[in-house]
Amino acid sequence: MKLSYYMFSALLFVFISSISFAQNKGTIKGFVYDNNGNKLEGILISLLQSDGITISKTISSEDDGRFTFDEVSFSSYFVSISINGFENYISNSIDVNEQNLIVQLTNIILKKKEIIELEEVKIDKKIPFVVQKVDKTIVIPDALISNAGGNALDVLSKSPGVSVDENGNVKLRGKSGVTIFIDDKPTYLTGSELESYLKSLPSNSIKQVEIMTNPPAKYEASGNGGIINIVTKRSKLKGFNGNTSLNFGQGKYARTNDNLNLNYNAPKFSLFSNLSYTNGKGYHDLTIERRFKNPDLMPLSSFKQNTYLKSSRQSYNARIGFDYYLSEKSTIGIAAKGLINKNKSPRYNYATVKDANGNIEQIVTADNFEKVDFNNRTITLNYRQQFSKPEQLLTTDFDFVTYSATIDQLYKNAIEDLVGSNSSEDIQNGYLPSTINIYALKSDYSTPLKNNSKLDFGAKVSLTNTDNNAVYTKTTQANGTQPNYDLSNHFFYDEIISAAYINYTKTFKKIDLQAGLRFEDTQLKGKQLGNPEKPYSEFKNNYNSIFPTLYASYKIDSLATKTINLSYGKRVQRPFYKDLNPFSSPLDQFTYYEGNPFLKPTFGHNLSLTYNYKELLSTSFSYSYGKDEIKETIEINDGIYYSRPNNIGKSNQYVLSIQSRFNPTKWLTTVLYTEVNHSRFISQLYDQNLNATGTYWFINATNSIQFSKKWSGEISGQYLSESVDAQFTVGDFGFVSIGCQKKILNDLGTLKFNLSDVFFTNQIRGTINNLGTTEANWFGPRDTRILSVTFSYRFGKNTSKKAKYNGTGSESEQNRVKV
Repeated sequence: MKLSYYMFSALLFVFISSISFAQNKGTIKGFVYDNNGNKLEGILISLLQSDGITISKTISSEDDGRFTFDEVSFSSYFVSISINGFENYISNSIDVNEQNLIVQLTNIILKKKEIIELEEVKIDKKIPFVVQKVDKTIVIPDALISNAGGNALDVLSKSPGVSVDENGNVKLRGKSGVTIFIDDKPTYLTGSELESYLKSLPSNSIKQVEIMTNPPAKYEASGNGGIINIVTKRSKLKGFNGNTSLNFGQGKYARTNDNLNLNYNAPKFSLFSNLSYTNGKGYHDLTIERRFKNPDLMPLSSFKQNTYLKSSRQSYNARIGFDYYLSEKSTIGIAAKGLINKNKSPRYNYATVKDANGNIEQIVTADNFEKVDFNNRTITLNYRQQFSKPEQLLTTDFDFVTYSATIDQLYKNAIEDLVGSNSSEDIQNGYLPSTINIYALKSDYSTPLKNNSKLDFGAKVSLTNTDNNAVYTKTTQANGTQPNYDLSNHFFYDEIISAAYINYTKTFKKIDLQAGLRFEDTQLKGKQLGNPEKPYSEFKNNYNSIFPTLYASYKIDSLATKTINLSYGKRVQRPFYKDLNPFSSPLDQFTYYEGNPFLKPTFGHNLSLTYNYKELLSTSFSYSYGKDEIKETIEINDGIYYSRPNNIGKSNQYVLSIQSRFNPTKWLTTVLYTEVNHSRFISQLYDQNLNATGTYWFINATNSIQFSKKWSGEISGQYLSESVDAQFTVGDFGFVSIGCQKKILNDLGTLKFNLSDVFFTNQIRGTINNLGTTEANWFGPRDTRILSVTFSYRFGKNTSKKAKYNGTGSESEQNRVKV
């Protein structure tokens, strides 16, 4: 605690007292007027690269017609304006270099078109699906018709390099441990709760997805697989405005996913809100086979179980915020977010146990039911202070986040013994309440230095308290209802993380360099209260590490159309809070989930080399090394499966990826992403040596077709070959989706029709390895073929307003909540 306090206090004092001033990269400034001398506000202005085609940046003019392009790399540019009601404008070539750091353009006069009079400005521009940046990949969900009626998890599954497994876990280039942010704020969720949250977030509420495989030091070191930031929509337009979307989908069961976004922007303040509602049902028809053998590998017995899970989900998601502009350079804000998620999951199980000759010995039936009520409340306070020099900025954020969940379980089990007298029936009840509170405070300071360089540094302190209880009873004819002390317990977990970072950026003629160091110290302790049959126990652990990052970008040609990027970073993946909980929780009579309080954090090293040619081609080779990587593992004792997280000693991964966006014809745009991934996992796993190696191929393709100004279509799909993930081998799968859309209501409304998984091939199966003399596999079809229709409509004024500040005092803790 003292280390956390003094570290943060010292760095915050440095922030406030800092007086570093200097000029960063080049800047292009100007004013835009009409031919009557009126200042034009809210005009979209594009900065084109030297080819006069490729857009480098797009901004809006301010209240007085002013516009400024900051952070402009040395090169030649054109300023372009194309807007209804005025003649198109393009400037002469503009050179930005060491002798021309700040370019002040002569006033731009837009000439009104004769005869044509418009009441409002309309811009009709084709939105790209993928935009490749030096440090990240940006995905625009609205550019894909197949995203209509979907949710955030669907959007991620269609993004380049991102995959979602059968349990809803997000992977980036085949790596797990991905940290998910919403509006630069951590979700503080993992596992099934993160999956439910992402499913409750409609795709129509998402502005863009930012994918960072190797984030800089400013970001949390947590997230060994990288960071994905989901940016939700919020209008920058003045006055009252917003948008809404209504969706209905029909697979085997019906569902709806609706969203309303409202904003009010005034000169001194800004209000924003978002409401979403999700209601739907689905199914999972899971078949599990387990074949047991003698030491001589001759058949001993077998087990086959079918579980039909019909789930229903109802979610209410609300977000509201207020920003107040103390001055042109000072902003304070408060935001609140709430989530209510209700899930009901009846499970119908039928299983048979056979002897070595295939004769049925036992029939096991179970009528199970699980109800989950999950709630989240988040309050964020933030302060943003700009200074006189460009890019000199101080931000301070405080988060308070609380999660509460209640899980009610009811398991009715019956065993019919066909060869003996061991038939039985029992009822097991479980009541599992849990609470997680997170407090986080951080501050960041950024300032430009001399000679095209920049310095960033900051600090953060976070405190997490978790309280997990489990109360189980078992009812039998012989003993009535009795406490089940094998499963009941009470677990507390506390954690303090202190962090500080420094990041330096320098630009040369053809080389951009960025280097950073981040220090994080973790102090944790947990205790299990025990019960009459289990003793009290506790554990503590303290560890710290330095996380370096390095980026280098080389421009092969003077126009920067060809670049080579090199990056390195060290990351950490801390255990999910729930995974540290030692409880045993039954999934059914033959399968139990257990936590592991002795989990170690995963430390990983990531190296990447990338070649970019405009937006046409991006080729990347990356290597990752992980130590003590946390993976789901399976152990069998007396024929019962125990699923628990465990550390895998070493893992290596090599990835070659290609991303391309091209136009074979004027009416067709194709976006292609493909990768080849080779992975190896080496570890001592229970009483066996794990040495798993596998290579898979993944391809994701989207074809957008423009039939006319009003009509467009899309054909998309992806395929993943058989892949290895530590103890598991997942079979190949893929899907094809088709859709079309039509603009209506004077282009303010859109109707989208989509059919996902046309051939019903997005079904996952696999095998479990390293089980000694046991073989196991599974196959689990889900409700993936959905026909949906979505109506969206936008309303409000069309004048520009400054963007709000999305600050947060917590960068990773929410991603580790797993209820």
